[in-house]
Amino acid sequence: MGQRNAIEAVAGIAAGQWGMFTTAQAAGLGVSRAEVARLVSRGVARRLRHGVHIMEGAPSGALEIVRAEWLATDAARTAGERRRDADPVVVSYETAAQVYEIGDLPSGGVHLTSPRRLRTRQQWVTIHQQALSAREYQWIEGLPVTTPRRTLEDIARSGRWEADHLRTLASDALNQGLIPASELEPSAALVKSVPELAPLARHVAERLHPNN
Repeated sequence: MGQRNAIEAVAGIAAGQWGMFTTAQAAGLGVSRAEVARLVSRGVARRLRHGVHIMEGAPSGALEIVRAEWLATDAARTAGERRRDADPVVVSYETAAQVYEIGDLPSGGVHLTSPRRLRTRQQWVTIHQQALSAREYQWIEGLPVTTPRRTLEDIARSGRWEADHLRTLASDALNQGLIPASELEPSAALVKSVPELAPLARHVAERLHPNN
């Protein structure tokens, strides 16, 4: 395949997934690994991690690596195709908190949750094997992410963080309107880890709805 056709092929894929494409997706359109390598060497694309590239000039951001690692979990299929999955691989735990911009937790790499067992060679990627219901995740800018409540519960259950961290996460989620106060108090996982979240939820609810 000529360079111009190769560029058009990968650009078409990248247009629907944050300017990114995988080597496997390119191969599905007849663009070989060698041709992808030539595009990188000529500055047309940039390698993000093994098997995932981004077109030069595509917007970069804090979630760039998260998106790349998510694409890599099912590299042959596009983000659009995966949108129809009944049980998708979902961004979760500290990485979901990063997406929502709540708390001040170090990312600790990329956390993903999958109903099936997945393997990764990336030391900074943790894949939690667990099934999620459709109510426990939502799509945000093309990425499936655990809901704020599920995110808080996962982090609380992990045992990796002190009560102060969990309190900050919950407070940020409440103040940003990401989770209604009514969802915090009934959460056994959250109240067990941070008992004071119950009165915090009541306080926020009273402040937001003083006449109720």
